Amino acid sequence: MEVFRFYTRSPLRNFTYILRNPEIGKTLSIDPYDSVPIRKFLEEKGWNLDFILNTHEHADHTSGNDGLVKEYSPIVYAHPGAIGKIPHATHPVKKGDRILASQNGHLEILDTPGHTFCHVCLLLVEEGKRKAVFTGDTLFNAGVGNCYRGGEAAVLAKTVLEQFYPMEDEVLLYPGHDYWGTNLRFTLSLDPNNRAAIEAVKEYETFAPDEEFPTNDLALEKKINVFFRCKDPSYDLQEKVFQKTGTRWNPNSPEGFFVSLRALRDKW
Repeated sequence: MEVFRFYTRSPLRNFTYILRNPEIGKTLSIDPYDSVPIRKFLEEKGWNLDFILNTHEHADHTSGNDGLVKEYSPIVYAHPGAIGKIPHATHPVKKGDRILASQNGHLEILDTPGHTFCHVCLLLVEEGKRKAVFTGDTLFNAGVGNCYRGGEAAVLAKTVLEQFYPMEDEVLLYPGHDYWGTNLRFTLSLDPNNRAAIEAVKEYETFAPDEEFPTNDLALEKKINVFFRCKDPSYDLQEKVFQKTGTRWNPNSPEGFFVSLRALRDKW
């Protein structure tokens, strides 16, 4: 499967993705923000756009639908609860469904509520192995989505800790926004001795602004993303959260620790 990432230069620093399965000659756009650069890219490649998938109903993830549907008439996939909320979405998808599928690869739908209750993610599987995940506003580099536009933090905690945390370390992360630098600083505000996060900041500072972006695997995320560390947080992380919230870590409630972190991030 071929993966192309577009930084949209939108106020919310969105990413749009184009995926191409050469085995079947079909192309998918995930969360098109602006139809114009997508159309230009497709024209240069000589490709049609066969499918759109919107991870959820927020306008910054659907605003390119109208122009692309007018130009290419693709099938538009979305969570069943988002049909009627997303422009041109007509084909509901549920957990376990496969799209852009061929003998050697496919995209598998994950039902991932929390940021909203109509959110799906996409798992790229090739030759029977999980290779990458496209996470919309559920999981970011070193962070997770907010929950104040139709979601719930406790539900997001369950999604992240039960669906993403157990994935293999080598799975690559393709999020819906670039919040890399801000999220790293949040991590270090709570866990200042996190060596992996310190090194990640150094790497981030070498990137050309709005031109270069990381493609982290989940092995790194499990070190630098504080929301992934709720099952076994470091002493520094526990103490900082206690200082800021007055709540001690309960090893029997990693979801509760997650919710505390999300509340801190909302105010940070």
